[in-house]
Amino acid sequence: MLIWTALAAALLSGLTLGLLPNGAPEWATQTVELVTVVAVFVLVCLAETAGSRSDKPSSG
Repeated sequence: MLIWTALAAALLSGLTLGLLPNGAPEWATQTVELVTVVAVFVLVCLAETAGSRSDKPSSG
């Protein structure tokens, strides 16, 4: 669930950043950039966590 939320946030904020006009307030641009960075960070952390779980041998 969290990975889909982070993916959606990254895509939507990236699209919003591309669609913002050049005259948009700086705080809006900075907020969208921050959301994009945080969403990508969460996605990378989740991908690393999922990858480390699959590397461990299953016991049982």
